[in-house]
Amino acid sequence: MKKLLNIISGISSLINGSKSTEELIQMQTQDFKLCLQTVIDELTIPKEKIKQIQNERLKALLRHAKSNSTWYKKTLAKIDVENFNLERLPEIPPINKKTLMDNWDLFVTNPKLSLELVEKHLEKMSQDENTLYLLNRYHVLATSKTTGRHGVFVYDWNEWNRGYARFVRYRLYRQDMKKIFAGSSKKIKIVQIIVCNPIYAVYAIAKSFKLDEIERYFLPVTLPINEIVAGLNSIQPDVLQGTPSTIYKICQEARAKRLHIEPKIIDVSGEVLYKPMRNFIKTVWPNINLFNTYGSCEGISAVNCRANTEQMHLNEDACIVEPLDQNYNPVPKGTQASKLYLTNLGYFTLPLIRYEMSDKIRFLDKDCDCGINYQLIDEPQGRLEYDFVYPDNIFAHHLLFVTPLLFEKNIIDYQVIQTKNGADLKILTCGFVDKDKLKANISMKLANLGLANPDVRVFEVAKFDFLPSGKLRRFIKME
Repeated sequence: MKKLLNIISGISSLINGSKSTEELIQMQTQDFKLCLQTVIDELTIPKEKIKQIQNERLKALLRHAKSNSTWYKKTLAKIDVENFNLERLPEIPPINKKTLMDNWDLFVTNPKLSLELVEKHLEKMSQDENTLYLLNRYHVLATSKTTGRHGVFVYDWNEWNRGYARFVRYRLYRQDMKKIFAGSSKKIKIVQIIVCNPIYAVYAIAKSFKLDEIERYFLPVTLPINEIVAGLNSIQPDVLQGTPSTIYKICQEARAKRLHIEPKIIDVSGEVLYKPMRNFIKTVWPNINLFNTYGSCEGISAVNCRANTEQMHLNEDACIVEPLDQNYNPVPKGTQASKLYLTNLGYFTLPLIRYEMSDKIRFLDKDCDCGINYQLIDEPQGRLEYDFVYPDNIFAHHLLFVTPLLFEKNIIDYQVIQTKNGADLKILTCGFVDKDKLKANISMKLANLGLANPDVRVFEVAKFDFLPSGKLRRFIKME
C-alpha cells in the first residue's frame, strides 16, 4: 500500500501543470512525508544485504543511463548492464567536474533539459527566491566556486524528496528531536544563518518543505555581525544552523556576552568542522547537542547517528564511494584517502558514475553500536585543494596553518595565501593578536618540513570578500 501511495504521489507531482510555487511546496512536502518512512526503514538494512541493494540500484542506474544519456550510451556500449556488479566498477572510466560541465547536455537524461536552460533558470532564481521550480518538476543548484569552476546540478521531484529524507532520517530513527524537546508543545524554532539564495542547496531545501512542527527563520550571513546577534537575541532559537566558520563567529559573540541565547541543537554543514572549532562550541555551550553533516550537490552524504560524535555514517543505500590515494589507487579502511570516486545510485536525471571528488575521507574499520550498518567514516578534515606544495616537493597540510589560527581566540576569520617561500595570512580580529608569535609558530612548522628560511607575513583586514555562496576561498594556492 505504501509503495502504491508513493507511485500515485509521484505521478501527481509530474502532471501538476501550471501551479504556483506555494502550491508546489505543499505538494512537495506531502510527497516527502509519504516517502520518509521508507527511507528511515532503510537504515535498518542488515549488513550482509547492503551490497546486494547497492548492486541492484547500480544496475538500475546503469540501465537508465545507457538508455537515456548520450554520454553513457557510448561509454557503456560494451558493458553488460544486467550482469554488472560493484566489483566491475573499475571497468567504467571515471569523470570529473570539467568533463561533466564541458559535456553537460550529453550527460542529462531528459532531452528537454539543457545547460543553457538550467543556467537561465539559475539566473532567474538568484533574482527571485520564489522561483524554486523548473518546469514544475525540477530543482536546480549551483556549487560555490571555492575550488574553481562551479558545477550545475538538476534533480527531479522524487530525487529531491529522497535526498532530503536521507539527511533528516537519522534523528527520526533515534528520535533525537523528541528526546531533546520532550515535554514541549511549542513549535521548534530553527534559525539558519546562511546565504538566502535558492541556487544554493541549504536555502533551497529549507524553502522546499514546510513542516507543521517547525518555525523556521533565516538570517543572511552577509548581515553585519551585530545585526545577526540582534536577530538571534530576539528570536531565541532552539536550533542554530550554519557553516562551522559562521557558528564559530557566533560563539565568539556569546563568549563576549553580546549574544544571549541557549540553543539546544547546533547543526553545521558546508565546511570542515575543525577540532578547535568543535571544542570551542562545546566550551561556550557545554550542554549543546552538536551535529555535523557532510554532503555535496553531487550526492555524497554522511551524517552523525547521534549528537557530539566525530563519526558519521555514509548513506550507502544511495551512493558508492571509492576512497583513493593521490595516484588513484584504492586505499584500505583505516587509511586517509586523498580523493574519491562517487557513484550516486539515486540520481537518474544527471547520472554521476565514478565522479572524482577531492574530499579527504577515512573509512573506519569498525561497526557502530547504534544499529545502523552503513560505513562509518571520520568527519572529513579537508580537501586536497587546501594543501600547499612548495619547491622540492615539500608538502604542507592545511592544518599547519589552521590550528594555530584557530587557537588565537581573537581571530574571527582568516585566509591563507601561498607564496613562493611561505604564506601571507589575512586575519579579521576582535582584539589583540600577537602577530610576531603567530608568524614564528607557523614559520617554525614550515622550517621543520624542510622549507629554508620560511617567509610568513600576517595582515589584519577590516573584512573579506566572500563568494556569492557565502563561503570564503580560505586557501589560495600559488599560481
